[in-house]
Order: sequence, then C-alpha cells, then structure tokens
Amino acid sequence: MSAYKFKLLIVDDDVATVRIMSDMLSDYGERRFALSGEMGLLLARQSTPDLILLDASMPGMTGFDFCEILKADAELAKIPVIFVTSHDAPALEIDAFRLGASDYVTKPLNATQLRARVETQLRKRLKILTQSERFRSGSYLPPTLGALPDNILIVESDAGRLSSLQDLLHDLGRCTSAATGAQGLERALHSLPTVILVSATLPDTTGLELCAALRKEPRIEGVPILLLANGVAGDAARYEQALLLGLADSVLKYAQPTVLKARVRNAMAAVHADQKRIGAMREYWLAVEKAARRVERKNDEGNIPE
Repeated sequence: MSAYKFKLLIVDDDVATVRIMSDMLSDYGERRFALSGEMGLLLARQSTPDLILLDASMPGMTGFDFCEILKADAELAKIPVIFVTSHDAPALEIDAFRLGASDYVTKPLNATQLRARVETQLRKRLKILTQSERFRSGSYLPPTLGALPDNILIVESDAGRLSSLQDLLHDLGRCTSAATGAQGLERALHSLPTVILVSATLPDTTGLELCAALRKEPRIEGVPILLLANGVAGDAARYEQALLLGLADSVLKYAQPTVLKARVRNAMAAVHADQKRIGAMREYWLAVEKAARRVERKNDEGNIPE
C-alpha cells in the first residue's frame, strides 16, 4: 500500500484465530497480539497502533467493554477498531457502531474479506498522514465538505427500494436521489453530499463502475461511498474486491435495514470527525507559518531571536 509501516493490534483470546489473522495480514507491517482486553489496552497505550482488530466475546473484559474504554480515552479514541467476531447478530453490530467501531466482520474469515476491510481503514490512515504533509508544505486545499447541511445521495433505480431507504434515513439528513449512474455522478458533483449510497445494479452502468467514476472526482474527495449489495452470494467476492481497490468504503445489505442505517450514521460521523481534524490541522500549520514569518521579520530588522 505504501512505504509507511503500519502497526496493527489483534485482540482475541483464541490463539488459533490470532495466528490466522496474522498470516492473512502479513503484508501490512508490524502486528502485535493480546489474548485479553486488559492486555490489549496496555499494548495500545504503550505504542499507539494504526488499527485494532477486536474479538467481541472474551472472558473478563469483552470486546464491547474494550471499545468503550478505548473511545473514552482521549489519547486512543481516534484509533479505528474492526470487530472480528462469530456473532452475526444485527443488534450486536449496531452496538459496535454505537460504541465507535469502524467496521464489523463475522467469522469464519476469508483472506480477501479481512484484507479488504483492513485496507479500507489503513487507506484512511494513510490519507491523514498525506494530508498533514501537504498542509505542512502549503500545497493542500481541502474540499468544502461539511459547509452544507448533511445530505445523503441515494443512487437507486428501484422505486420501492428508494422509498424504503428514504423512509429509513430521513432523520439523518436531507435525502436526494438519482435513478441512473449519470444522474448520480452529476448530482454528487452539484450537491456535495455527506455520503453516497450506490445500488449495485443501475440501468446505464454497474454500481462498481459508478463507484470508480466517483472516486476520480477531486471535488468529492473524502465523501464515503457505500455500495448497496443485492445479497447474491456469488457477488460477495466482487464487493470485497471493490473495498480492496478503494472503490467503496463499505458494502451494505438491503435485507438488514437497522444495520444499514447504523453504517450510514457511522459514515456521516466519520465525515464530521474528518472535517474537524482537517480544521485543526489547518489552524496548526497556519500558526506555524505565522510564527515563521514573525521570525523572518525580526531577522530582517536585525534582531536575532533567542
């Protein structure tokens, strides 16, 4: 992915699962392991990881306890957490997102699935590092996301599904829609949505092709793109590949409306946090630039700063 050496922390009480995940993620830099939540927090505080993979069910401190404590710690709260668990219950997945998890993956694992979810989170981490460097060099002008009220763009040609999605998501923000890929791309560029939902099947293109086209547009850089899956088993590999390639940030299932809403809410919260971070980063480098100019003026006046 990059020359940057990521640090992953795997927290799971099952040694075999830890070894399997470590092997699957061997290309992603340093991997540390904890067989309990207590040890995981200790390791996270000793050396901040870029990503934590967390089991939900552990004796003593559960994964949910771990995540709640982590997100309450100002020094650790920004670390993304992926729950990796055998519990495929919508209520637990919703709880994970409520506590601040970035993703939720169910066992049994396959390498493509796990790598795709990890790649998505590490790509975001790398983006933060890149933005910081571009701010430092004075070459970065961020997009204007967050300047407008929350707006959810739904690209869906099925009228029934569109109506259901609008009813489900209306309290999260204003919902706009498009029935084709061409309309979706045009409206995304015009309205600067907070998040975009893309149906896998569209009359003029595929959802994956539209995701790829959206990703090429600098104007909507940073807008989460959520692919709406049809639930066909044979498509799972293609959807995971879309995550692996960075075409989509998440894959949602129509059949799980409560989980879908939780993931959309989570994506919007991530946008708000990103805008806050970008604002703080901008202010920091502006302050550094002002301080440097003051030093230059003093030097020009013949005063050597201490």
